[in-house]
Parts: sequence; C-alpha cells; structure tokens
Amino acid sequence: MHQAVEDYIYFYNYQRFQAKLKQRAPIEYRHALAA
Repeated sequence: MHQAVEDYIYFYNYQRFQAKLKQRAPIEYRHALAA
C-alpha cells in the first residue's frame, strides 16, 4: 500500500500533464516559474 501511494504521488507531480499548466507536469511548471 505504501509503495502504491508513493507511485501515485510521483505520477501526480512528475508525469501528469495539465492543460491549465500549458501541457506541463506540475513539477515542470514550478521549475519554469522559478527560472
């Protein structure tokens, strides 16, 4: 169960692309804002 939660968190932050974030994953969007 613990590994499944960690996998989902990784997917949510690193692989899930969002239209409202200009088709970027949340982590990519945060890095672009910080640059």
